[in-house]
Amino acid sequence: MPFGSLSVILFGGVLLRLLLIGYGEWQDKAFDLQYTDIDYSVFSDAAAHVYKGGSPYERETFRYTPLIAYLLVPNVFIHPCFGKLLFSLLDILHGFLLFKILELRGVSLAVGSICTAAWVFNPLPLVVSTRGNAESVLACMVVGTLYLILKKQNVLAALLFALAVHTKTYPIVYAPSIYLLMNEQYGLSYRTKAKTKLQYVLTLLWPSDISMVFAAIGAFVTIGLCFIFYIMYGQIFLDETYLYHITRKDIQHNFSIYFYPLRISEQFAPIFSSIIGLSAFLPQLGATLTFTYKYYRDLPFCWFIITLAFVTFNKVCTSQYFLWYLCLLPLILPSLKLSIKEASLMFCIMACSTGCVVFAGLLL
Repeated sequence: MPFGSLSVILFGGVLLRLLLIGYGEWQDKAFDLQYTDIDYSVFSDAAAHVYKGGSPYERETFRYTPLIAYLLVPNVFIHPCFGKLLFSLLDILHGFLLFKILELRGVSLAVGSICTAAWVFNPLPLVVSTRGNAESVLACMVVGTLYLILKKQNVLAALLFALAVHTKTYPIVYAPSIYLLMNEQYGLSYRTKAKTKLQYVLTLLWPSDISMVFAAIGAFVTIGLCFIFYIMYGQIFLDETYLYHITRKDIQHNFSIYFYPLRISEQFAPIFSSIIGLSAFLPQLGATLTFTYKYYRDLPFCWFIITLAFVTFNKVCTSQYFLWYLCLLPLILPSLKLSIKEASLMFCIMACSTGCVVFAGLLL
């Protein structure tokens, strides 16, 4: 399949997103049920406060990095739909990055274009980005980091990874796999001479020059951004951007496996609610460490399976959380060994479940 076919796919994705944005504007004016995500109103209001020289946290329920508010400042003086257009274009850029990574992995142009189309025309990211949710910003950062690591542009990868962790803390779960991969690629040359498994693991854990540089850059940028915003906005920045999400227990619209226990304990035994919330981190930690050690040599698959486990065992899970691992799914599709019947069945299940999630998201 020639590159022109990829261009057609990306252009089709842009056109479809523009149509959905236009439809959303019409629905918002014609019906009480709004197409636009409530988060988009939060982003826009926070951007308006920033534009006037205030704090984005003057907008109640703004619990994100100020960078999101800065990105949407043009909503104030250009057009209220600027943010939706930005998120949609980042969605398309994400699709292009997926294609480039598949190309690096030796996938044919035809298969790479099909896998890219699986993202570009997936109804979930289509609806999420055009409703004004900012998940495409983080997805681009994550996939961009992966692309830069595979291209061995490690300094740029460290900068982008730090920005991703600052934006939402969950990408920090990818750090151990990056560390092990860089240690193996750039570390001790006598590792291959290790006589026992323990010797091999110990040499693998010994930091290489590249992994130390990556960690130093990542830590400097992440801590630096936090320090700058703390100076600008004070304790509320830490409380709303980070601490809130650690203690958050959302029992109103939650697909988490902990939903029912949290809801019951919140009503009858609040102390158990806190215990459940804190204990939820244990299976996430165990899965992250296990999958990291087992699959770190194949970063796309490693990140996918880690994120899938992280979202599955998270105490909060809304429809947008599914995008955290779905944004990596096209990268592993070519390596899946499925029959046509199995693939068709999985596609039907995914299509039905995605439709239900999208519908629930519109209602909520």
